[in-house]
Amino acid sequence: MWIYGRHAVKSALLNEKREILRLVLLESFKDFSDKCSRSSLKPEFVDKNFFNSTFGRDAIHQGCAVLVKNLREPCIGELLENESDHRPFVLLDQVTDPQNVGGILRAAAVFGARAVVVQDRNSPELTPAIAKVASGAIETVPLIRVANLVGAISSLKKRGFWCVGLDEKSEQKIQEISLLGNFVFVIGSEGGGIRRLTRESCDFLVHLPAFGNFTTLNAAQAATIALYEFLRQNQNNVEKR
Repeated sequence: MWIYGRHAVKSALLNEKREILRLVLLESFKDFSDKCSRSSLKPEFVDKNFFNSTFGRDAIHQGCAVLVKNLREPCIGELLENESDHRPFVLLDQVTDPQNVGGILRAAAVFGARAVVVQDRNSPELTPAIAKVASGAIETVPLIRVANLVGAISSLKKRGFWCVGLDEKSEQKIQEISLLGNFVFVIGSEGGGIRRLTRESCDFLVHLPAFGNFTTLNAAQAATIALYEFLRQNQNNVEKR
């Protein structure tokens, strides 16, 4: 697949596990090439027509792109092998907007989520647009596809995880529950929220505190706040020891 945008391209070049097939730059990006290019990779310098014809005129490519081979996608079980790793998982229940998926991947990288999990059906494939919004996060946070989200939740709960669903209609605030331990955060679509069977699989349903009556957040914003709250509680707990 192609990856474009400065942060996304730089992160791909710096990722030793990522196989790079082509590096394509505008002529004015020679300095970028010197700083980020691998010694064995010769950059190709092109004009804007290449980017417009390859990605479309609306793509925010920032004058650089790499053609890469996909990273190997781990299964959830592999990520559970390290029992000292207590980072959370993020499960997306029919979140289809590439901007939201990319934003959630970026938040997952910033706040230390172990992986973002989506269902095979009704979920977007990893695309250049998602990679651009993720701003390099796809190099460090796996996007894992599963056949059934409820089954994935059940498997994680058997391994000692608590499942927290974000639901703006719930009565409990996220800061009112302890997030110390192993957790899964479930984020639903903006239109329909978390589906019934997924909701019933959650141990907690929580909403995010808001000022006034305007409570609408998109999926990426909600995931960002939930992951920050998880990190805040766990860092405070460490400091108190």
